[in-house]
Amino acid sequence: MLGLGAVGLATALTLAAFVAPSRSADGAQVIARVPVRDAAELAARRQLATSPERVELAVDLARADIRRYRDESDPRYLGRAQATLARWWDLAEPPADVLLARATIRQSLHDFTGARGDLDRLVALRPDDAQAHLTRAVVATVSGDYARARESCTVAGHLLGALVAASCDAPLAGIAGDAEAAYTRLSTTLAQSRRARSELRGWALTALAELAIMRGHADQAELHLQAALALDAEDVYARNLLADVLLASHRDREVSALLVRLAIAEHHARGPLASKTTRAMRERIEAAALRGDRVHLREEAMFALAVESDAPRALKLAIDNWKVQKELADARLLAETAVAANDPEAAAPVIAWARTTGVRDTWLERSLGGLR
Repeated sequence: MLGLGAVGLATALTLAAFVAPSRSADGAQVIARVPVRDAAELAARRQLATSPERVELAVDLARADIRRYRDESDPRYLGRAQATLARWWDLAEPPADVLLARATIRQSLHDFTGARGDLDRLVALRPDDAQAHLTRAVVATVSGDYARARESCTVAGHLLGALVAASCDAPLAGIAGDAEAAYTRLSTTLAQSRRARSELRGWALTALAELAIMRGHADQAELHLQAALALDAEDVYARNLLADVLLASHRDREVSALLVRLAIAEHHARGPLASKTTRAMRERIEAAALRGDRVHLREEAMFALAVESDAPRALKLAIDNWKVQKELADARLLAETAVAANDPEAAAPVIAWARTTGVRDTWLERSLGGLR
């Protein structure tokens, strides 16, 4: 099962609540780490407390928390960023920088409708805001609005260069059935962009890995992901996608990324952590349900199918997930759970989507072949 989707740089880390617990060298579990508070940040928060109308200060602090969320995979930072922007959060027309921060937070929490509204307003205000266009491309892709996504990728490419344009367009071309040509274009552009910043090169490498997976070249995808991790060992998106590639290749003992993938790997390999990781995953699913958190339906469905062998429940979760987001990974998941539950009708939305888009994906076609 390949769980991640080609959502690009801006949404690599929306799976924060399901990160595997850290362990110390002697095997003891680390329950939590208390982050070191930066003196400059503390001073800025004191300034904001005395001058709460300083929107630029609030936005800087919110952006810092969004970065921490992505770097540390801790969703609490999103809540803190939202709290920092509370003075402007509910305004219909907040300042432009607040719009971008609010859209980013909403998108990370899978409020795609709210994020899209903020981004549309922001693009009207600041048509040259490259980050706004990139984030809107991500939201539009997840929502299945591929024409708008391409439009935003084109504008972002004009503003930021050829590598951004090719990386942003790659998943869209893949969904449109043009993975082979997209792979060639992006490979060529990356080779010509040796001076590009490492985070942009990493994004391009993960996009190449996604295209390689679509074409059935798992070994090629693994090489791209290893190269991305050589640039940034903490790239959670690349690490998790590599875990999915390893799982699909039955290399379960090499998987140690997200908790759901670790639980699946330990279950398949009958490893020593199988019971502990399964229990931890169930506890996190229960905690998410108590919070009303439906952001991680994809991971819940993967767990229900691969570990709990509960195909009907996995299918229900996959159907609910498809109603929210329509990436290739979501299509794969719905098709796979429909096969497992022996319910061909449930895969009808994915079959219709595949025909409409023209997507050619080895993993999806294999699952749909099981339905036939």
